[in-house]
Amino acid sequence: MKIHVFGDILWDVFPDKKEIGGAAFNFAAHMAMMGAKVRMISALGTDAEGDEALEKAAEFGVDLKDVARIGSVPTGRSLITLDNGTPDYDLPFPAAYDCIPLMRRRGRSLTADALYFGTLPVRNPDYPSRASLLELFRDGKYRELFFDINIRKTNYTRDFVELALSKATILKLSRDEQDAVMIDADKSDHEGFCRALCKKYPNLRIVLLTLDKDGSTAFSAKDDVLFRSPKSNIKVVSTVGGGDSLSACFLYNYLNGVPINECLKRAATLADYVVRHLGAIPAYTPELLAKIK
Repeated sequence: MKIHVFGDILWDVFPDKKEIGGAAFNFAAHMAMMGAKVRMISALGTDAEGDEALEKAAEFGVDLKDVARIGSVPTGRSLITLDNGTPDYDLPFPAAYDCIPLMRRRGRSLTADALYFGTLPVRNPDYPSRASLLELFRDGKYRELFFDINIRKTNYTRDFVELALSKATILKLSRDEQDAVMIDADKSDHEGFCRALCKKYPNLRIVLLTLDKDGSTAFSAKDDVLFRSPKSNIKVVSTVGGGDSLSACFLYNYLNGVPINECLKRAATLADYVVRHLGAIPAYTPELLAKIK
């Protein structure tokens, strides 16, 4: 299984520590830890934090050959404060991940089983990352386009969300992000909301909707069925990385032909494990691996 991940590598800076992170990198690391061949398409600064991030990121088995080094802007940071485990993010602009260069200049193949992308690296259309992602849409050959909308305050544009929804085959969003997709549907009716999305954007085959302690859902447009995971009663330490791990585990199993209801069950199991830890990419145990793949 080959996965291309376009997006942010950054430092999650908590009040008392920092961890390697970024939604895209969290996703990539979880994919690699489950056994996929993952190629990260990103950028870091030429600063000390960029050197440190590259060294730390390599520990997770992700292919980092397409992580560019940019001298004009710093390595990305996400300044995180937690309120009862719920994070608030401050994302300084510009950062290296805003400047991901075009891929064709590197002569690398743009073919894989799936391309993962979000909104943060393309938040400003005047910076290189937007053109680079559009290049992947145009020239890449991917079985699935996985769009994790991943809204961070005002760090996105409505026009890109519309474009991405028209391209994506799988969408992942949280309950708090439903307003960003701009459809005329009752957001409390999860099945109707997902059905309306797939009707408006016919490329969409699956919509993953996370609902915090109320669990998560997966809507299959082909089967016109909404699958649900159970509500979670675990003690949450931090939700940072929980959605990223759910996305990775779902896609990994889906690409391996696992039924959608089982994909969702395994993904929820991994997400519950992650949110019990401070840090988005905790080490896996053998017992966990046996449950999620």
